[in-house]
Amino acid sequence: MSDRTDLVVDGPDAGAPVGGRRLVAVALALLILAGGIGFEAWPLTAWRLFSLARGEQQTAWVVHATTAAGEERPVSFEELPLRYRHAAWPIAELPRAGEARREAVCQALLEPTREVVPDLVALHLVRDRQRLVHEAGEWVVIHDPEVLHTCEVPG
Repeated sequence: MSDRTDLVVDGPDAGAPVGGRRLVAVALALLILAGGIGFEAWPLTAWRLFSLARGEQQTAWVVHATTAAGEERPVSFEELPLRYRHAAWPIAELPRAGEARREAVCQALLEPTREVVPDLVALHLVRDRQRLVHEAGEWVVIHDPEVLHTCEVPG
């Protein structure tokens, strides 16, 4: 039997491998740097989504569907297939975008919206400015919608 105990180190003095320590140090430095300069690309983030104060005024980006009967109703992104759950993000860029980009985003949302609203004839991309006000002893949200773009179902 050999007396070579210098090859294996077990117990409380073992410590983490050098490669693991370097990986953790680099990841921690990148997270701190991203937070410090305000870089937003997951998983490196400044955490603004969770740290910004919310006021009484908010802007929501939504879609409204017009049916064949002429009724208009909001369509929640939660009703659409999973890949459309964050559709508000590209809609939020549309005020600065050209007409071609607005139409492309609207057309991309037509088909999944038709699954939710079968008699859909038009889709409206809407900026909804919302204010929280105290009326008659309770808090109420006042909506001020502005249609940015409308596209119609072909045919």
